[in-house]
Amino acid sequence: MPRQALSDDDIRNFRKTILSAAATIVGREGLGQLSMRGLADSLGMTAGALYRYYPSKQDLIVDFCRDAITELRNRFDEIHRTADNPLSAVRSMMKAYARFGLEDRDRFRMLFLENDQGLTSPLMEDEATMLPYRQLAEQIAKAAAAGLIATSDSERSTQIIWAGVHGIVTLASTFNDFDFGNVDQLVDEKIELFISGLRPQGAAQ
Repeated sequence: MPRQALSDDDIRNFRKTILSAAATIVGREGLGQLSMRGLADSLGMTAGALYRYYPSKQDLIVDFCRDAITELRNRFDEIHRTADNPLSAVRSMMKAYARFGLEDRDRFRMLFLENDQGLTSPLMEDEATMLPYRQLAEQIAKAAAAGLIATSDSERSTQIIWAGVHGIVTLASTFNDFDFGNVDQLVDEKIELFISGLRPQGAAQ
């Protein structure tokens, strides 16, 4: 009996289930332990059936990362479009990035911590992948131009604040035996420490 053809909606909806299951495996065991057969077993299906949705592991990983980056980009787009103050935008973007990482730690691990096998090279060729970072850099440059912060290298300053918040989320996502307390508060303090370190004397808050 021939297989029933899958509709576009069928494929799209079940792919979300597949990606969620893949993220769970990666979060628990690491990307190296993710296999199409093991993933199929966790979903109660055959590997052959899984290949109807994703022809390869790389296709699955790229789709997962593209969806995650699109969600992050949407959050940054809203802030970038509506912020009336560049420092407020920097604060909001970095808090949004932290929330993005902390609300789904398996997704964060799969996107940033476990993906060292070159599987997402196609994504890095897409300029949209780096758009959230570029939007943050633009807001920091605006803050410098307005005299709200003092920096001779806004690109370097962008790297510093991004790396700082990313580091907190990474530690909170991987060191389960260490009590970081209120991680949201830790992120807030990191952001304010960064801004205060660049603020000219007498500048408004």
